[in-house]
Amino acid sequence: MGQSVYWQTMPLIGRELGFSVKLITSLVSFSALMFLIFTPYWGRLSDKKGRKFVLIIGLVGYITSTLLFCWIAYLGLIGYFTFTALIFFMLLARVINSALGAGMRPATGATVADVTTEENRSAGMGQFGAANNIGTILGPVLVSFIAFLIANTAIFPASLEPYGRLIPLLFMSFLMMMALVFVYFYLPESFVKQETNSSGKGFNFEKSNLMLISTGVLIFSSFAIIQSITAFYLQDTFSLSILETQQSLGIALGFMALTSIVAQLTIVQKIKVPPIKLVQWSTPFFILGTLVAVYAANFNIYVLGMSIIGLGMGLGTPGYTAAASLNADSESQGAAVGLAMIAPGLGFSIGPLLGGFLYESSPSLPFLAILPIFALVFLIASYINKSLVAGKTL
Repeated sequence: MGQSVYWQTMPLIGRELGFSVKLITSLVSFSALMFLIFTPYWGRLSDKKGRKFVLIIGLVGYITSTLLFCWIAYLGLIGYFTFTALIFFMLLARVINSALGAGMRPATGATVADVTTEENRSAGMGQFGAANNIGTILGPVLVSFIAFLIANTAIFPASLEPYGRLIPLLFMSFLMMMALVFVYFYLPESFVKQETNSSGKGFNFEKSNLMLISTGVLIFSSFAIIQSITAFYLQDTFSLSILETQQSLGIALGFMALTSIVAQLTIVQKIKVPPIKLVQWSTPFFILGTLVAVYAANFNIYVLGMSIIGLGMGLGTPGYTAAASLNADSESQGAAVGLAMIAPGLGFSIGPLLGGFLYESSPSLPFLAILPIFALVFLIASYINKSLVAGKTL
């Protein structure tokens, strides 16, 4: 939920501060690069110090960096910083957020792996993905609701309207404080370090794992391209105001997350297939949804396209994470999930940067550029699946 709020507010705050599309998406890409760099470290640390310890670090990092980001953005809106100084300090806040907040994903993902059997790993990761997507829905709902209150009620003074994009981030900091209390006092530690030396397999960069990670990088890069340009696309294509864009973006991303949850809580839970098969099945939904979105004649059709893309994410992400988890032993789940998170980290570094450059050439170009990428994902996943059928090690 916290990251989905960032995804919605960053483009709008950036435009209010006078940033170009390329600059905004570059800031997002660089902060995602920190996620890529630090996630494997936090995953390995969770195998030594425990999941709960790393999760607490991630929560504290999110809270402090988000408050810092809001303070810097506020000073930027009132003209306190020069343009260059504002870019530097906003980037610094986002880097801190990504570097420390990166601990949350491997810690929680490894916890799911700790408490599920190999047979039920895909289902467990599906539930884990559904939890993330519920947050992805609630984030846009929160942002849209606050935008509605600012525009249509007297709850917030009119003088706060220029700073309205910061209110959801402040509210998320409060919710994260509540989560921190819950984790510290009530969450049990799922990881028990074995005293004996393990002869099991870890998760490394052998050929099969590199192929698996490559599918994740391609999926998350394409998904990041779509997410990073959606606010700009809606505002420019349908001639929306800032507040209208904020509300429309919440609806589009909310429906995408909702259909992803449906896939994760139905198909992923019921069908017992190798996780890589789910990645294969996801690609037709990605391709169809992208085509519907880019050729949408109105906002409702665009939402339909995003909803179809959500079905693809609902199949592809738990399939990818479960496949990575099954490639490591029980003592290396943190490292496995941490290394698997290289894919979203690299994807969200490449995607927004590429999306911004493509968008400024043509608003439809980012959508069209990802179609061959999904075709490549299908081919790689099919090859991995054939290797499994032939009895080779994935």
